[in-house]
Amino acid sequence: MGIPDTPTRSADLVQAWSASADAVLELVGHLDDHELVAATDLPGWNVRDILAHLAHLESELAGEASTLADESEIPADARDDPFRAYTERGVAARRARTTTELIAELERAVHVLRQTLEADEPGDPPASFPRPGTTWEPLLRDRTLDYWMHEQDIRRAVGHPGGWDSPGAELTVRQFAAALPYVVGKKVRPPAGTTVAFTVTRPAGADEVTIAVGEDGRARVVDVGADDADVHLSMSVQDFVLACGGRRSPDQLDATVDGDAALGAAVLAAMSVTP
Repeated sequence: MGIPDTPTRSADLVQAWSASADAVLELVGHLDDHELVAATDLPGWNVRDILAHLAHLESELAGEASTLADESEIPADARDDPFRAYTERGVAARRARTTTELIAELERAVHVLRQTLEADEPGDPPASFPRPGTTWEPLLRDRTLDYWMHEQDIRRAVGHPGGWDSPGAELTVRQFAAALPYVVGKKVRPPAGTTVAFTVTRPAGADEVTIAVGEDGRARVVDVGADDADVHLSMSVQDFVLACGGRRSPDQLDATVDGDAALGAAVLAAMSVTP
């Protein structure tokens, strides 16, 4: 794994985003009424709420008029976080809609965005989107990660595993791997000279990366083997995604910690890097 570059070419990002959108639409289109209301790992959200969330954000990006519920309709603990309040208001505004209406909204928005992104000059993302000034490249990386993570949320909720051989899966794992220096250096903040090794196993093999904290306090990828690190964390790629995506707490992960147990516990507790 190292810390490989995430895709930067627009065509690759559009393809990954497009495939991820299609995967979600294909998945939700085959769910029954019971599955659509299954609880997910996201507090207070069922499968339909995730669909509503995706329809909301994609409609905003497609330039449609914003549809938001009043703040009084969202959880009180979400009101102090502007982005969470924004997403919760989008979901709350769509709770009375049918599943067919939600799928149609998402399909329409994806179609409009495809036309925009495939144009020779796609222009800038809508200024109304809650991250003004963002260009399409980082935005598409974020949207692909969001789609794929929510596809997995739905799959876990309804017991239909899959989707691990997609562009969205690879982009997400790479994005999370690229965040490991931030996890170690900024969130855990161990002393200078500390090294933390990660081994993430996949069906085709294992990816390894070691992070070291420099004298300046910054954490960087280094060429140090796991056996020489202060702590070595090993887990499956599924558990790696669940940890980095904030879907599971450390005690719910199947992770092995060799070496400094306290440091390993601190790293596992800090691995969530999604809003």
